[in-house]
Amino acid sequence: MSRLMSHACLCGVVVAATITVPLAPLNITWAKGKVDSCEASLPPGLRTLLHHSYLGYQVVRLSMLTDVGQKLYSRDRKGECPGVARVRFFAKDTFDYAIILSKKEGPSYRSNVLLAKETAAHSWKLITLEADIQDAPPAVLTLPPGKYTGESEEERPLTLESPNEVVLLIGYESWSIVYATTANGVEKVWLSD
Repeated sequence: MSRLMSHACLCGVVVAATITVPLAPLNITWAKGKVDSCEASLPPGLRTLLHHSYLGYQVVRLSMLTDVGQKLYSRDRKGECPGVARVRFFAKDTFDYAIILSKKEGPSYRSNVLLAKETAAHSWKLITLEADIQDAPPAVLTLPPGKYTGESEEERPLTLESPNEVVLLIGYESWSIVYATTANGVEKVWLSD
């Protein structure tokens, strides 16, 4: 089955929204009733924004990955959170967050992949990289600046070059995508399928 058919829910549209949220510390309760270590790795104001914008969703944790995904992620990233990556995506001197939020729907999950950038006014700008992925939740990692070669959505050869760190989205046993900032904005390249 082609990538476009098997992953039709992965769209290339990048959407941006700026929402202002006070950065006062809050004790947020998400789907399970308390803030876990994955959610705690996010700044309080960003947690508040995500909680209000994505009701019923949770930051992806290790237990949500497939068995193989759990083993592979744990081997290389012991103690880290597969749903949050702190990344110098837009500039080398500031940190942004790549976040995967998932919600259980029947036997599977519905996931959204976001980039969160703090603005000068201390609010958060959310950029949707992927929406409504209907599969086992992926993991998010970072890679160093450089050139990344793979295929475009149209299955044509594509190389992206980023002066900043890039976001790696991994659907274990299936696919991986790199998102990078380029002169054209945020772009993606499929590394494997």
